[in-house]
Amino acid sequence: MERFKNVLLLNFIFVLLLSLIPVASLAASKRNDSPVNALASQSDLSMRRSRSVTVNDPETGERTVMTEEDYLCGIVAAQMPAEYDDEAIKAQAVASYTLMKYRGKNANQEAEQGFISVKEMKRTWNGDFKKNYTRLKALVHSVYGEYIAYEGQPILAAYHEFSCGRTEYGKNIWDGEFPYLVPVGSRDDICAENYRGSVRLTESEFKRICGKKLNVVPDGDPKKWVGECVRSDSGYVMRCSICGVSINGQKLRNAFALRSACFTIKYDGKLFVFDVRGSGHGAGMSKFGANLMALNGKNYRDILAYYYSGTSIQKD
Repeated sequence: MERFKNVLLLNFIFVLLLSLIPVASLAASKRNDSPVNALASQSDLSMRRSRSVTVNDPETGERTVMTEEDYLCGIVAAQMPAEYDDEAIKAQAVASYTLMKYRGKNANQEAEQGFISVKEMKRTWNGDFKKNYTRLKALVHSVYGEYIAYEGQPILAAYHEFSCGRTEYGKNIWDGEFPYLVPVGSRDDICAENYRGSVRLTESEFKRICGKKLNVVPDGDPKKWVGECVRSDSGYVMRCSICGVSINGQKLRNAFALRSACFTIKYDGKLFVFDVRGSGHGAGMSKFGANLMALNGKNYRDILAYYYSGTSIQKD
């Protein structure tokens, strides 16, 4: 009898253990799907999107490490006035982020961007700093990780202050083919403040710059120093004859510190006068034009699709 009781007890314990196994398995499964583990996954994603950047302060020479998103804020603050429309600022943020990605894949291309620190923003914005910075951070964050792609790859998302009324081919400025940097009308750019400017140089100043920066030494009659200029369809000088030597338009622009390569040169008997239109190289997005598009109801995607032909917006 005692032996029979022991057998019953063992069977009861065995059945009890079998009934607990599914419960234990379910508990283990719930631990794997717990909010703690979900939070860890979100944290990993956040870390991947918070890459750090080391920035050299041009004033102090100090090296500062910041998140890529904060670095992007500094670029956008340097490139666009705070009073520009939200959609124009978002377009600039996406273009600048695209250039950051492009530089990583094409180190041989020049795609440097200006940057200002928070300290500089405070000096620039004074009492409006908090309002402007809060807005800037929110706008940059809303598009962070988005970039402009052509055939799946980040593009050379060039931009400039304002065009001469029509943007320029990228291939006329940089070596290579850039099928997304083709001329588009940006007629309202002619309404920009300081759209038109001039540079005046004496004969000796003109001669000195030619010798020092163009390796050309003018001689003889100054009226014959400047020959014919060849222009692109958009109006930018592609090359110009200086004392019989054909000089690239962008090289002339840099040598004489002109705001744009859309210029004419005239000699008035005493001075060489450059009449200049637009500001910047002219390829890609006109920042002034982008703001006018935004004010007319276009969003940042519309703006980017217009200035970068055949592209799409993708996200990391």
